[in-house]
Amino acid sequence: MPRPPPHLTSYFLHLRSNTMIELPFPFSDIPREQLLYSHPSPIEPLNRLTEELFPPNSPNGSKALPSTKLWIKREDSNSGLAFGGNKIRKLEYVIPDAVSSGATTLVTTGGLQSNHMRQVAAAAARYGLKTRLLPNDSVEPVAPEYHKLGNIQITSLLSATHSPHDSEVNKVMKACSDDGEVPYWIPAGASTHPLGGLGYARFAFEILSQERELNTYFDTIILPCVGGSTLGGMIAGFKLLEKTNEPPTGPNRKARKLLGIDAHADTPGESEVRVLGIAKNTAIKIGLSESDVQEKDVVIDERWNAGKYGFVDDQTQAGIKLLARLEGILTDPVYTGKALAGVIGKARLGEYEESQNVLFVHTGGVPALSAYPDVR
Repeated sequence: MPRPPPHLTSYFLHLRSNTMIELPFPFSDIPREQLLYSHPSPIEPLNRLTEELFPPNSPNGSKALPSTKLWIKREDSNSGLAFGGNKIRKLEYVIPDAVSSGATTLVTTGGLQSNHMRQVAAAAARYGLKTRLLPNDSVEPVAPEYHKLGNIQITSLLSATHSPHDSEVNKVMKACSDDGEVPYWIPAGASTHPLGGLGYARFAFEILSQERELNTYFDTIILPCVGGSTLGGMIAGFKLLEKTNEPPTGPNRKARKLLGIDAHADTPGESEVRVLGIAKNTAIKIGLSESDVQEKDVVIDERWNAGKYGFVDDQTQAGIKLLARLEGILTDPVYTGKALAGVIGKARLGEYEESQNVLFVHTGGVPALSAYPDVR
């Protein structure tokens, strides 16, 4: 087998390691079912995208430091369950609660092309549970493929039951009970579920273990934000790390920045309130106090949301195309494509002058691409 290029050596070494920093009590005692692969989801350098955005022979007109480097965390490759994704990581803590409650049917909701519904259906199949999906159809205009391909096709293959659009939760739960099932409700994205932030609190410890292996410190982490528990969980997890672990690059390191790129176009300020609540709730569960998480810890950029959930604008499509052309990595038009547009846009606006290693968290969602045939 040929040797990997020098810049990928540490990455391939990392793939052979299962090292995980031990979680402190009481976080370590919260029940968790492993749905992820036994190794961390990969971190890869985005060398060609970095060179495109920060040309080495230019005067660095973006004002970023010459050493600014872009990386990607492949949460789209974190599990073998129906293409994986960030919801699988959340469900590792939700599924044990469902099973211990005696649930026989998982009931959840999301957009018609919901990645969350796909991942819930996959986890349910793994544990022999039924799935009842309550899709809402709020995205328009759409191509005909939107109503039959992508995640809809996959959830059908996973044998999930699709309720009529915009069905009422209470009525569906009662119908399940009347049929002799024990239903368990999971809100959209598992975001406001009491355990919904724990998976990404644990994610912070995975990042630190990879930083130590790669001898790299990610001073800026960027991810899509809609429901809020991915970002909220991370905020709590990194707060816990600050209290329990030595920093990977010594005491003089820069403070880590967590940035959510809005992909939903909520009322201004609505996402921040939701994420702050999730972060505080998660903090309490993992051994912190509510006051350890402050309003200033929640930073969400709304410039790249295309003005509407599920709508694909030119900058989203251009970002998807650029990463695919330069790195061979696909993103989706609803979540990661918009976050990627933010990563690229911030570089072109010269907003990484304080950043050396920028980590883009790919939360998954590529199975929805076939529902957007005009994205090409």
